Amino acid sequence: MGSRERLAKKPSSAVPLNLLRAFEATARHMSMKEAAAELNLTPSAISYRVSLLEKILQCKLQQKIGARLTLTEAGDRLLAGLKIGFAHITQAVDTLRGSAKR
Repeated sequence: MGSRERLAKKPSSAVPLNLLRAFEATARHMSMKEAAAELNLTPSAISYRVSLLEKILQCKLQQKIGARLTLTEAGDRLLAGLKIGFAHITQAVDTLRGSAKR
């Protein structure tokens, strides 16, 4: 069984963070190229990660209309949750860094 099959069979709570980061950056910038630059990856690596995330979640998160990238309803819902989740992670790390300096 390949890595794709193993990932696709994991429960939703086991979604790899790097896939979520790729989707979040793409959705925030509405550009795979800009997401790739932010995450120091190639646009094709971003595309692969978002595609794999869609496979794991079994739903489309984004679509291209002409040259324009748009989010589906599921993509909008996921992005809203990820914004909150990543904000909490950032806050936790900042708090830890602050107490480490004292």
